Amino acid sequence: MITTVCMNPSFDKTATIQQMMVGEVNRLHDVRVDVGGKGINVAIVLKRLGADVRSVGCLGEDNAASFLQMLKKEELSFDYLSVPGEVRTNLKLVDTAEKKITEFNEPGISVNDEQLEAFLDLLRHTCADSSHVVLSGRLPAGCAKTTYQRCMQALEGKKCVLDAAGESLLHGIKEKPYLIKPNLHEIESIMKKELRTLRSLRDAALFLMGYGAQNVVISMGRYGAMFVNESTTLFAPALMVEAKSTVGAGDAMLGGILAGLTGGATLMEAFRYGVAAGAASVMTDGTQLVRKNDFDALLPKVTVQEV
Repeated sequence: MITTVCMNPSFDKTATIQQMMVGEVNRLHDVRVDVGGKGINVAIVLKRLGADVRSVGCLGEDNAASFLQMLKKEELSFDYLSVPGEVRTNLKLVDTAEKKITEFNEPGISVNDEQLEAFLDLLRHTCADSSHVVLSGRLPAGCAKTTYQRCMQALEGKKCVLDAAGESLLHGIKEKPYLIKPNLHEIESIMKKELRTLRSLRDAALFLMGYGAQNVVISMGRYGAMFVNESTTLFAPALMVEAKSTVGAGDAMLGGILAGLTGGATLMEAFRYGVAAGAASVMTDGTQLVRKNDFDALLPKVTVQEV
């Protein structure tokens, strides 16, 4: 069983415009709404790839019913702490003329110290039979940068997977997570410099491993992906697919890796699963994530080389 943690879920609304006109009326087309939040995205990918998965998180009580009704369509179990407020809506506008996506993300719910303690109790209970626990995404307002670190302290003995940025990542890796998955921008922000060679990326991963991370996967979009642990460095070029939306591709990659691991794959094979899932995700419009048939078709095409 895999449990994904999503403390600040969302409604992800995607719409298309012909061209963004600042200060003018813009007409939206092809409007679509999906449930979201990084932890929810990872869980949906895992579910579609046949893995045994559940989610746990916090949920704004004002529009919880609508969120749960949409989540039910994905047949995903979600244990949650109800808190005042509402589930946030993140708007993603696809500009067809510029071929760019502009995102507008709401802050979402707020969680105080007492509520966080209640959530940690829920987390321990929900993850009792879990082999892997994924902690990812934006924290609610009111949560310290050490929150994911505290979550991992409450999950002693579990293989924790951390997908966070900045200080949340740096605090979290002190608990020796089984896997972290920064993207290129996130790891460059931590290192405070551009990383444009495989060697520099490997060195950055080893730097984070020095703080406690056991395995590191760096997602780099069209530049491919890298896997690093104490004994191996692997690189996988990006697959050439028609990219419709990159939203959620990193979450799909993480879901693919975990689907491979829990299915008995080696780390190298699981890395291939992640690359295939990430590529399958960009083939879908908006925030639709992975289609199983796309994943199955792409998996044999993934090439991995040792660096």
